[in-house]
Amino acid sequence: MSYLHTNLKTPWGNIATVVRSDDDTVLGAAFGELPELLTKAGPQLSELSIKSTRRIPFLVEAVKNWLDGDPRAFGDLQVEQAGGEFFQQVWAALRSIPLGEVVTYSELAAQAGRPMAVRAAGSACANNLIAPFIPCHRVVKSGGAIGNYGFGPELKYDLLVHEGVEF
Repeated sequence: MSYLHTNLKTPWGNIATVVRSDDDTVLGAAFGELPELLTKAGPQLSELSIKSTRRIPFLVEAVKNWLDGDPRAFGDLQVEQAGGEFFQQVWAALRSIPLGEVVTYSELAAQAGRPMAVRAAGSACANNLIAPFIPCHRVVKSGGAIGNYGFGPELKYDLLVHEGVEF
């Protein structure tokens, strides 16, 4: 099996991505360059044999649509990352948060089917290897504070403002 890598340009820097070439499934995405993505992903991606770096048109189009404010920009992307059942439920719930809206960690835990698992929902966000395609930046603390983000709270704020969230 072969894997492809590309950097997608945004106003906030590159998004490094890794895609399985036989079915166009996104396995990793992170602000920065490929080495940072592989470091963040650990063995899940670093053990892959990434055979080529090239432009991946469907990802270029998805990011362009996101930057243009299309609420469906990432909806059709096939994504896959290792994680237990609850993490998978959280990541699915994240994908259902509309562009321009936010939810709290408590609301996210409830949407994932375990309302008392607020810290675990936060952990799923922290372990999301496909940001911003799985939009963990759309989760804020109760009371509206930005909260943490793997790429820094300033970037999280900028992404939310870009998507139309008002603070």
